Amino acid sequence: MLKKLPLPWFRYIPAGLTLSLGIGLSVFTFAIVWNWENGRWDYETHRRMDDISIALERQLNSDLDAVLALSDYMKAFRTVDKSSFARFVGRPLSVHPSLQILAWLPRIPDRDRADYEAQNQTQNQPKFQITELGLQGQPIPARQRSEYFPALYLEPAATNKNVLGFDFASQPQIRAALSRGRDTGEMVVTSYMGLIQNNSSELNLLAIVPIYETSTKLTTVASRRQLLQGFVMGVFRGKDVLQTSLKGRNTDYLNIYISSEAPDKPEASSISRDSRPPVRQDTPATSQVNEFSVLFQSDSQQLLPGSAELQHQVKSNCPILNNPGPDYTACRRRLKISDRDWYVYISASREIRKNRKHWRSWGTLTMGMLWTFIPVTYMLTALSRTAQIEKLAQERARQASQLHDAYKQLEAEQTKSDRLLLNVLPAAIVQRLKHNENNIAESFSEVTVMFADIVGFTELSSRISATAVVEVLNDIFSAFDHLADRHGLEKIKTIGDAYMVVGGLPTPRKDHAEAIAAMAIDMLQEIRRLSLQHSEPFSIRIGIHTGPVVAGVIGLKKFIYDLWGDTVNIASRMESHGITGCIQVTVETQELLKDKYTFQKRGAIQIKGKGYMITYLLTGKKDY
Repeated sequence: MLKKLPLPWFRYIPAGLTLSLGIGLSVFTFAIVWNWENGRWDYETHRRMDDISIALERQLNSDLDAVLALSDYMKAFRTVDKSSFARFVGRPLSVHPSLQILAWLPRIPDRDRADYEAQNQTQNQPKFQITELGLQGQPIPARQRSEYFPALYLEPAATNKNVLGFDFASQPQIRAALSRGRDTGEMVVTSYMGLIQNNSSELNLLAIVPIYETSTKLTTVASRRQLLQGFVMGVFRGKDVLQTSLKGRNTDYLNIYISSEAPDKPEASSISRDSRPPVRQDTPATSQVNEFSVLFQSDSQQLLPGSAELQHQVKSNCPILNNPGPDYTACRRRLKISDRDWYVYISASREIRKNRKHWRSWGTLTMGMLWTFIPVTYMLTALSRTAQIEKLAQERARQASQLHDAYKQLEAEQTKSDRLLLNVLPAAIVQRLKHNENNIAESFSEVTVMFADIVGFTELSSRISATAVVEVLNDIFSAFDHLADRHGLEKIKTIGDAYMVVGGLPTPRKDHAEAIAAMAIDMLQEIRRLSLQHSEPFSIRIGIHTGPVVAGVIGLKKFIYDLWGDTVNIASRMESHGITGCIQVTVETQELLKDKYTFQKRGAIQIKGKGYMITYLLTGKKDY
C-alpha cells in the first residue's frame, strides 16, 4: 500500500471548511425532516384511532340496541309467550354474529317457586326446575333464596339447553349487576368470564335491562324494587364484537383497551349491604359490579380482562409521541354507548417501534454526507495526486511482478491438486467439486458392479514380509487399475485384498455390463501372469451384479466416491459365494450379456440375507 505523502497543514483548510459546513447543514436538515416524519406519523395514527373508535362505537351500539329492542318489546307486551319471544329475537340473532344469548329472566319470589316450576314443566321439559351451578360446574337445584331470576325464555335454545331454568342471581358477579340494574332502572353492561353452558374461560359482554310492572317512570329505589318484573339479558362474545367492528381496518401493531367506566374512576358499588333485601342461604354477593374492561391484542387476536395496572400500561405506551403524563390522553377516545360515556385507549405493541422507520430523514442525512464527502474527497485527492503518480507507477510494476510469480506458483499447485484429485475421484466428480458442489449424490437406474477378491492372500501375508505383501498387492491392483482405464470403468475402492469396480457411472453408458465382463476375463488372465511372475499360486473370485445404485462423495477428510444400495450387496455376495478362478454373475447380468458371452448355469445357491438365487458362471465371449 502506498504511503500518504505529507503536506503542509494550510493546504487542508479549504477541505476542512467544506467538510464542517456540509456536516452542519446535513445534521440540521436531518433534524427538520425527522420532526416532520414524526408529525406525519402522529397525524396518520390519530386518523387510525378515530376510525377505530367510530367503528367500535357503531358496533357496540348496534349490538346493545338488540338488547334494548327486546326490552322495549317486553315492556310493550306484558305477557309474552315462548313462541312470540323466539320469533322476535330471531332477527337480532341472525344480524349480530357476536350475540350468544338473548334471555328473559322473570323475578320469582321464593314463595312462588314451587308453583313456577310446576307451571313450566312441559312435555319437552318434564323435570323443569330452578338450578344453579355446583362445585364441579354441573347444574343442581338452586338453594333457597328470597327471590330467583331463572332463564324462562332464551334463544338460541338449541345451543343453550342447560341454561333454561338457571338462576342468574346465584352467581355473585351477575347478582351485583342485577341489583344495580334494578335500583337504577338503566341497562348495566359488565364483563363476564365464561359461558353458562360450558363454563368456558372466554371473555364475554353481559348486558342487563330491568323490566318493571308499570310503564310509568319510577323515581325511587324502593318503588323499583317493589315493581321489578324481571330482566332482559344479552350475552355477547367479546372477541367477536371486537373482530367484527375492526374488520377491514388497519390495526397492525396496535392494542385496544376498552372500558365502560371513566378513566381513573374507582369501581362503584352496585348496592350497599344495608340496602340489600334479606337473603336466606344466599351465596355471598360481590359489592361491586365489574365494568366491561378488556384489552384486545390485534397481533394475536386475544382478548384479556382489564385491570388498573393494565390500563396504566396501555395509556403510557401510546404510539403518539406527544403523550405527557400523568393523564396520557393523546391515545384516548370517548365513545357514546347507549347514552353512557365509554373510553377506548390505543396502545402500541413493541413491533410498532421497529416499523416506524425514518427513512426520509436518514436518506436526507446520507445524501447530505455524500454531497459533502464527494468534493472534500476530490480536494484531498487532488492535493497529493501529482506527487504520487510516479511512486504509484513503480509500486504497480512491483506488484505486477509479484502477481505474475504468484500466478505461476498457483498454476503449478493447481495442476498438482488436479492430478491428486483425479487419482482419488472420477473426473466428472472433480469438475463438480470445483464448482463448489457440496453434497454430491445421485441415483443411477442401472449399473454393473464387480467385486474381486484374492483367494488365500491372508495365508500368503503370514509367510512373507510386510514390505513384500505391499509390493504384491501394489502389482496386482496396479494391473487391475490399468484394465479399468482400458475398459473405461470406474474403480471405487480396495478393501484389504478385495477390489471393487463399476461400469455405467458417474457417466452413464449402455454397454456397462459388457465392459465389466471384458475386464473380468482380462483380470483372470492378468492374475495368471502375475502368478508366474511372483512364483505364487494367485487366484481370484469375481462376482458381478447389475441394478440401481446411489453414488456420492462422503466425508470431509480423506473423502471417497462410494456406492450404496442392494446392488452393491448382491455383487459382494456373488464374489464371496463364488468359485475360485471363476466369474459368478446374477440373472440380471446374464440377461444383458447372453447374446455376446457364454455362460454355465450354476443353479440356485443360498445367498446370505437373500435366500436362494440362480447364478451363472461367465466362461467367455462368443465367437461369431
